[in-house]
Amino acid sequence: MSRKLILAVDDDVSTLLYVEQILKVEGYDVLCAAGANQAKEILASNVPDLLLLDVQMPGMGGLELLAMVRETPRLAKIPAIFLTVKDTSEDEKRGLEEGVVDYLSKDILTPDRISILCLRLRNFFSWQENERLRGVLATIVSANHEINNPMMVIQGSVDLIRLRGMLDGNPDAQEAVVRISDACQKVKDVLGQISTLASWEGKSYLDGVEMLDLKRA
Repeated sequence: MSRKLILAVDDDVSTLLYVEQILKVEGYDVLCAAGANQAKEILASNVPDLLLLDVQMPGMGGLELLAMVRETPRLAKIPAIFLTVKDTSEDEKRGLEEGVVDYLSKDILTPDRISILCLRLRNFFSWQENERLRGVLATIVSANHEINNPMMVIQGSVDLIRLRGMLDGNPDAQEAVVRISDACQKVKDVLGQISTLASWEGKSYLDGVEMLDLKRA
């Protein structure tokens, strides 16, 4: 999983510094905004993977800032988590209606409870990544049929050529047909592995990028 960029927004600078320190230790890239106005400036040139918003702030609060974000096409899908000292059911309901993925009381920002925030973030990003992979896999599986059809035509044509002896006396052509047939079988094997993939284990590919490990299918 690539490093995630989190924008933390809070009018309390000491809270921001504390959250920034904790999240960086957890391996996240962090941008901090001391209020909604500064957050808007940052969002003008950045698209974070998550917003960590204080609900109650002077001027524009977290809910109002999120509403603005949702109205901006390139920012509209950024998930948000609210942190608040005002933990009422009405506020929580309003936040969830705005598409907030979690709603946490600020009392978790203490040394003995900060692990709760870290675990919530870790679980959210893991869930998000799994959903993305499921979408990719579903697309691949749905394309399986479309790929198999032309592969069957190729394999059937190869078999017909062999049965009719159309390549007798031409060893180079016979070798080429064998390679075509072997390649068709390898494609079918890979499609079968993808269709029955049972885990999301990855393996290193290039430049730190991971690919699904089909050997675990």
